[in-house]
Amino acid sequence: MTERHELRWGGFAGLAFVVLALLGRFLPGTPPTVGDSDGTITGYLSDHRNTILIGSLMWCAAAGLIIWFAAAFAEAMRERAERSDVHLALLAGSVLVGSAIFVNAALTGATAFGVDGRDAGFSLMLFEVTAVMTTMIGFAAALPLAAAGIGVLRTRLMPNWLGYLALLAAVVSFAGAFGVFVSDGTFVAGGTLMTTVPLLLSSVWLVCAGGYMVREHLPEVTAGEGVVPQT
Repeated sequence: MTERHELRWGGFAGLAFVVLALLGRFLPGTPPTVGDSDGTITGYLSDHRNTILIGSLMWCAAAGLIIWFAAAFAEAMRERAERSDVHLALLAGSVLVGSAIFVNAALTGATAFGVDGRDAGFSLMLFEVTAVMTTMIGFAAALPLAAAGIGVLRTRLMPNWLGYLALLAAVVSFAGAFGVFVSDGTFVAGGTLMTTVPLLLSSVWLVCAGGYMVREHLPEVTAGEGVVPQT
């Protein structure tokens, strides 16, 4: 392995993803759910149009950052376990998640963009599409999170507790995706429990993992008799 700081920049990308994702989630305020009345949903879209559009831009930027983070993380895993395919699952899963986030952000922006001059029924349809897609991203997120957790536990890339935290985040994200079967109540699709809680737990893991990467406090890679430095 050559001496470089790609790992550090990947960590910064992960931290930046968390900042943009949380701003994109909370800046527009607490959105209604698909179980709320039509007037509540259209009123929210109209009243928060600008903040929804800003939040959508933040999510679009975050989509690329999560792929950058995962690419650096996967490379660090590959260097410690070349015969394993776990790093490929992490990288492929992150591309899937990043793509889904970008498309969902674009649809969310489109939902708010023309809400004042559009048929209310069409706006409601778009709102439901984004709510369901936001919920189903949990299925996609479970793959890279599980791969990261397994990779950490196998390679000792980071402390074991970070591996278990990634696996917990994967389980919570996977479970949250089942909100697509619920149209009202606590477990409704797009609601706080099924989307925001998985996001917050995943963000905690990303902050911890990104912090280790930024500080480059990872075990050295051995190469025969020598030791290859990480910086």
